Amino acid sequence: MNGVFELWSGIMPERAMACAFNLEYLLIGGNDGRTESTNYFMWYDWMAGGWGGRQTKDGSSATSPVFGTGLAVQPVEGQERLNPVLTMCHEIGMDSGGPGRFRGGCGVQKGGVLTKVDKTVMSYCCDRGRSVTWGLNGGLPSVPHGVWINKGTPDEKYLGATFSNVPVHSGDTFTRPSAGGGGFGDPLKRLPEEVLEDVIDGYVSVARAELDYGVVITVNDADIDDYAIDTEGTSKVRDMIRKERHQWLQSPPEQVARQYRDGDLDVLDVIRRYGVVLDWGTGELLEKSTQQYRESLRRRSSDHWA
Repeated sequence: MNGVFELWSGIMPERAMACAFNLEYLLIGGNDGRTESTNYFMWYDWMAGGWGGRQTKDGSSATSPVFGTGLAVQPVEGQERLNPVLTMCHEIGMDSGGPGRFRGGCGVQKGGVLTKVDKTVMSYCCDRGRSVTWGLNGGLPSVPHGVWINKGTPDEKYLGATFSNVPVHSGDTFTRPSAGGGGFGDPLKRLPEEVLEDVIDGYVSVARAELDYGVVITVNDADIDDYAIDTEGTSKVRDMIRKERHQWLQSPPEQVARQYRDGDLDVLDVIRRYGVVLDWGTGELLEKSTQQYRESLRRRSSDHWA
């Protein structure tokens, strides 16, 4: 459907829209150990996400997929009553909306912990681990899908965007994002005041405001939303990005992968600035996916930049 919308965007530009997120499914099933008798359980979960930026406005955040308008997410309270899984995080994903003159809608971050389970496995299905939700007419992409187990611990593992029958145990934690929508139009043309408002709302971080939009923001007191735009700094950073961004997409992919593995670049740097696709757990370069992804970025984004 996103491919069809892209074609129609060329025919009816007044109703153009960048790529929206795709529905994803996470399943956890096994024996529920909360009672003496053995009961099977199936925790079946999908999330809302972001729609693409549009010709004249930002995309919708935390919304149902484009092919299931009105589709709601599952009540967390019901999930926890029926299954030995506690939801520990369910929030709008900061920086998940694709940067653009009109920002893509934000996705959602959700995570939980398994309580008392036995003989339990996890499966996941999505197609946005490598084919990241794209921007249009110069806009930039969102974030890749994928599930992490025990993230932030010595046992952390990235499982990817398509897997099945992975054993999990009591005490294991899991987290994954849904993508936001792609951005529409050149991010450097977004008004600094709009970027500042996104920062105040928690949709965009101060760091990514500078990296993605070239807007330098000074934090005076975040508790009372006291921020200020550094006008001179913004002008300098935007000039630098205009000068450098075409070259960033020509950077040797293996060099970018190495910088990611060394911790010098994060996921959003890799996909938005350098157009490189990796195994997001190991940092291994995916050469064919990178080639295809860079071609997508060229056609949909960089060819539209001044």
